[in-house]
Amino acid sequence: MTLAELSTRLRRFAEGELTLETLRLTLLPALDADPLDVSQSDAEPWARAPEDSRLYWRLIHLVETADAADEAPLRRDAALLVRSVDDAGSATTLELLRVILDQDRFCEILRRTTAGIISRTGFLSVVTESGYPPHVKLWLQHAGHEALARLCERLVAGEYAAAAAMMERAP
Repeated sequence: MTLAELSTRLRRFAEGELTLETLRLTLLPALDADPLDVSQSDAEPWARAPEDSRLYWRLIHLVETADAADEAPLRRDAALLVRSVDDAGSATTLELLRVILDQDRFCEILRRTTAGIISRTGFLSVVTESGYPPHVKLWLQHAGHEALARLCERLVAGEYAAAAAMMERAP
């Protein structure tokens, strides 16, 4: 199975065509084919497209560790991640994975910060503890309210390539 095939399955899951159990069953051949001993693994996919390979396995892990009792959060996350892969590609999606999975909470925290409910110090504390990549944390720490609002607008709109580009230059 390729990243494109996995994305198709995640899209079908996000749209409600597949249950979590069915999605997990479609992943079994990939899991069974992957040797536990890394020295026996096929290095070619990792050499040809390392970002695709890393994202592929991160997405499989996300599905495998999801709460089977409540599929809704995973459906939402799957929709966001598939949208990101379509918009920005695998490298950017992998880079922003934590931001994408956290975008609703992050934007709500930002809204509360802008409204004065959460202090700037509180916001910076959230950023510090977020698990976001270092360059994203640095950008968020220096961005003003307008830049942060634009970032949230782009995330909510699914404009992940534009959001990533924003965070690659000074706010």
